[in-house]
This record gives sequence, structure tokens and C-alpha cells, in this order.
Amino acid sequence: MANFTERAIIETLNEMLKAHTIDKITVKDLTEACGISRNTFYYHFHDKYDVLTKYFVEQTEAVLNAHDDEESWENNFFDELRFFYENKKAINHIYKSVDREALDRFVDTVVYDFVRGIVAEESGEDEYSERTLSLAAEFYKNALQGAVISWIDSDMKESPEELAHLFNSVFDGTKKDLLDSIERAI
Repeated sequence: MANFTERAIIETLNEMLKAHTIDKITVKDLTEACGISRNTFYYHFHDKYDVLTKYFVEQTEAVLNAHDDEESWENNFFDELRFFYENKKAINHIYKSVDREALDRFVDTVVYDFVRGIVAEESGEDEYSERTLSLAAEFYKNALQGAVISWIDSDMKESPEELAHLFNSVFDGTKKDLLDSIERAI
């Protein structure tokens, strides 16, 4: 029963985000739309941002689990961008909200974990120190995060395919030099 109720709350928030910014949606709005009590809501979630975070985590896991380990990071990144693009209204409402910490945390966490895995996998984990791999992942995370936020800010004018291809080219063209430079510097 808990999964059904959580799913209903998450889906209701997703629908509401197509029409309103997150700061305009209240727990009362969610409970009324779901036909549940506030106590039931708080049994499952701390607040509306907790619902939003769970939604983002589920979507990210679904995208990442949809691929096998052999697929390129470009395909995975494209799927993440496509999720944003397909949920453009909701993402824009979150982005334009007074408090968009949930989106920032989501992008930050997802992009770092994603890039860290790619840097380690494609660079030969044994060839570079853990510190080098972490710094490289942080560098690429900041670049990708900035690009994704700028893309959202520009109303996602470029297609997800274009952005994923562009960053794949940048990543492939700079990865070895960046790792070597960091390794020498530390």
C-alpha cells in the first residue's frame, strides 16, 4: 500500500509541476488532489521537496538502469537530457521557482556520480590516483552541470542529441590531457 500512495503523491506533484512552480504547490494541494490526509503524506515524505527528490532519483535510476555497461556515456547523458526535455514544463517550473535547491542537488549528485564512473571506467582506474579521478570528475561535473543549467535557462533550445554529442566530443578530446595534468600537479 505504501508504494501505491507514494507513487500517487509523486505523480500528482509531477502533474502539478506542469502548471505551477514548486513554490506555488503546497502539501495541502497534494493531499487534496490525492485524496489523502496530511498525516498520510507526512508518513511517506518530509515535505514537497522530499517528493521532488524521490521523483528525480527514481527517474535517474530508471535511465541509468536502462543501459548496459557497454553503452557509451553519450547515450546515457542523452537519456538524462531527454528526461529533462520531455518534462520541460515541470523542469522549467522547478528552475524558475524561488527555491530550486532540489533541482540543483539532483543535477549535482547525478552528474557527479555519472561522470565519476565514466572517468574511472574510460581512464583505467589503476593508471591514475583516486585524487586525480575525483578532481577530474569534479571538473567535468561542474562543466556539465553548468551546461545543463544554461540549457534549461535557454528554454532547452538545443536538442538533447546535440548537447550530448557536443559534450561527448569535448569529453573525449580533453579527458587524457586533463587526467595527466592533474596527476602531474598533485
